[in-house]
Amino acid sequence: MGKGIHLCSFSSTAANLKESLRHENGVLYTLKYYPRISTFDMSENEWLQNIIKQLEEKKLIEQVDESYPWHKWKLTEQGVRATIINN
Repeated sequence: MGKGIHLCSFSSTAANLKESLRHENGVLYTLKYYPRISTFDMSENEWLQNIIKQLEEKKLIEQVDESYPWHKWKLTEQGVRATIINN
């Protein structure tokens, strides 16, 4: 059998948002479809850390268990409603 190489990029969709989308609504909408953010992206992007904290404080998202090096969030009912209203 052939031996394969598995490459994994720990880059997450939220961390790669264009600068114009780096706000609460942009991150919230992204987390709706791509709920994982790597530890590396969180530590390298202060803007992302701040937005995640704001979304948690507003109870729009809540963190769920995920194995290292990932963090994962799910949208609360209020968060889902916010994505419908804002899009």
